[in-house]
Amino acid sequence: MKTLVALLFLPLCAFAALSPGEAESLAAGARGLPAEFAADALIRISTLDVLERTQRVAFLAEAFQQARKAQQPYRMRVAITAMPGPAVFLNKVNGQEMDALDLELRAVEAMLPLDAGRARQLFQSIPPVKLPVVKCDDFMVYDVDRFYRVLAAAAASFPGPDAEAGAPARFVKPYAAVTSAVQVGPMATVLAGTSWSDADFSTVLDAFTGALGKVAGDDRSFTASYRAGPRIEALVKECQRRKVSPLPLIEAYRLFLVVHLSADRCADDDMMQGASMTPSVVTGVEPPVADVAAFFNEHLRMAPLQPIQEGESTPARLEGAATGLRRCASEQCGDIDERYRRLVFGAGNLPVSLEDRKTPDWRQRLHELLDAMAAWKADAHSTAAEHYREKTLLYGDLLNLVPAGETRDAVLQAELAYIVASRGQAASRIEWFLPLNALVGRTSLDPLGFGALRAELRKSSDPVVALYARLEEVAPRSADRLIGLL
Repeated sequence: MKTLVALLFLPLCAFAALSPGEAESLAAGARGLPAEFAADALIRISTLDVLERTQRVAFLAEAFQQARKAQQPYRMRVAITAMPGPAVFLNKVNGQEMDALDLELRAVEAMLPLDAGRARQLFQSIPPVKLPVVKCDDFMVYDVDRFYRVLAAAAASFPGPDAEAGAPARFVKPYAAVTSAVQVGPMATVLAGTSWSDADFSTVLDAFTGALGKVAGDDRSFTASYRAGPRIEALVKECQRRKVSPLPLIEAYRLFLVVHLSADRCADDDMMQGASMTPSVVTGVEPPVADVAAFFNEHLRMAPLQPIQEGESTPARLEGAATGLRRCASEQCGDIDERYRRLVFGAGNLPVSLEDRKTPDWRQRLHELLDAMAAWKADAHSTAAEHYREKTLLYGDLLNLVPAGETRDAVLQAELAYIVASRGQAASRIEWFLPLNALVGRTSLDPLGFGALRAELRKSSDPVVALYARLEEVAPRSADRLIGLL
């Protein structure tokens, strides 16, 4: 247990000595990378103790500009979080926080304690959040919670005189005009947590209420907003505490619910809520309300508003369901899956023990699996991106299974070679990066066990690989951030 604790805390104390010139050299290397890598690296470089405050601010401002060119505009999350395979992979991809909006927000967050005025200016320069419609055959929804957390932090950063003069409320008010269902709960939380004057609170509340009654969007986003109910309830309680009437807010929320509940809805909505979205370290979200109409009637309704009736919450029709969640559709993939299963389970379908995983017979079966994986190519049953996800997921599973030593080294070598050779196959740059990011993370969580891998990563001819290996040495991430990648 002591060894595990020591390993978990190594990334927190493993900063290598670095001069300002070396920090600038790292930054120069970052600038030559694609935008999301450049922005992410510059944000991490800005944390180095060797830098002066002005240098940190400059790096963060540069990162903010790079972020705007990132390939993916917004973070997404899988709505059906209980599903394995692609769902797990894509949640981890988005958890890297390397979409354009997350990168901009990370730069603003890091700048707030250094130069709050500049940070607020950068935040205000972020383009308005305009979320595309999500269709029923999609299994992912947009996640902009962080935008509103940073909005609240930026608003709270005004100095005393400005705060007393109402600057925070004026700063927040433009963002109260939400346009998507997934923005409703986060904005309600911002308002419920303010310490503004009642007049300022009412002004922004009115803007939010006016927008809420007009939100009409896709069913995927609406179903993802079921967890907004308790946030609206918290805002209602804040209104009551301030002796501000919550009735217009409740009426607008009722209209929002009825418009969406009675519209055309996706046929698999029951898979998008309930137990499949319980909070966890993977999802990072609170559980939704299972029945939003019942929650409104029992927790929010007040006279003279009527309860939401069954006729108001009955869909006009059900249509469409999520696609793209299959895995291992081909015969070759099925064979590889079976080979992996035989490495995990032995006689009587019992798990193979650690000692048995060190035997020549088990190692031979592992090498046969690695050979089969090397020969496994994308085919008519999957796209190149789906194949990349499947293959890197399996490599990750193998690394969690094989014991340390030559056996694990063989898996590491095979995965690293595949990642470097497959940069153009993934659906996006950050999807390609996830398994590499996980490998780099392993070298930080266990620097002794993965020392040889760290050295190989550093000398890689791929500039992304080499830079991130060096970054993990000089600006290591916390253990909780790394474990989420594995």
